[in-house]
Amino acid sequence: MKKLLIICAIALSFGASCKKKTIDPKADLPTATQTGANTFGAMANGTILLPRHDPLRPGGTDFVAYYSTVVTPATVNFNITANDTAGDPFRKIQLTSTSTLQEGQSYSLQVSSTNPVSAAYIVNTINTYTVTPPLTGQLTITKLDQTNHIISGTFYFDAVNSAGDKISVTDGRFDAKY
Repeated sequence: MKKLLIICAIALSFGASCKKKTIDPKADLPTATQTGANTFGAMANGTILLPRHDPLRPGGTDFVAYYSTVVTPATVNFNITANDTAGDPFRKIQLTSTSTLQEGQSYSLQVSSTNPVSAAYIVNTINTYTVTPPLTGQLTITKLDQTNHIISGTFYFDAVNSAGDKISVTDGRFDAKY
């Protein structure tokens, strides 16, 4: 009887230690920093998107950051583009502005003729999702250091393509030298 109790106790302890662990895909996102670390990450419908380059696909870069304070009509003053060409399908997130940005400010990402800040999620370079009403999104500039050329921020948005398919981009963050 003692042997049976010992065997049951051992079996239960092994069973308790073999519980399936839940893996959080957000754990692979880069930390939200403000040092010019050239990092980017976001979740798109629960799937992580990081800048990655497939060496078998010619050309292209995986992460680009640009910011300028020179304002002229139709000039892009801010651009963050992150490409995941290593995934299938190819995916890209692009944040742009045709006006200057300010540290500590949040900006709507909804496409309109009066809003200079926008976001897009692009699949295979031809399937573009944009933030059109009533969908919304927000970009927050957490650091803008024009002396050391560092721009950092967070973002999220819901977007739709021409077929009406929706994408939800959450937990977005970037920290870049420009």
